[in-house]
Amino acid sequence: MKAILKPFVVMLGIIIGTAAADAVYAADIIAEGGFTNIAMKTKGTWTLETREDGVYAVLSEDFKARKAPDLKIFLHTSAANQVDDDNAASGLFVAELKSHKGAQEYKLPDGIDLASFKSFVIHCERYSKFWAAGSIS
Repeated sequence: MKAILKPFVVMLGIIIGTAAADAVYAADIIAEGGFTNIAMKTKGTWTLETREDGVYAVLSEDFKARKAPDLKIFLHTSAANQVDDDNAASGLFVAELKSHKGAQEYKLPDGIDLASFKSFVIHCERYSKFWAAGSIS
């Protein structure tokens, strides 16, 4: 009898463990959008999410940007349609892109006031080229 119940007990443990892991990663979306001001080929969406351990910038599975060295993410105080080569890197540096395509996430610095930012920006610092921006609303 014990041999028959063991697989069910193991399965129940897996189900409970999976549910607990999902609860840990539950996120509240603060802002989301696409890229509306695009200088270089960029597609996909981004979100800003609050989690138990902080705020994250998340790029979608279908994210794709023109490949370049030194692509970085910034949060900017200017509206997306006002960001260009000259001011793109003057926002708050978030992180260097891990890849020019695919799902990715980046933890934002603790204690930042997201209400002061108006756009989510990608910029190539090596060549001082604005890549793309989307409005934070």
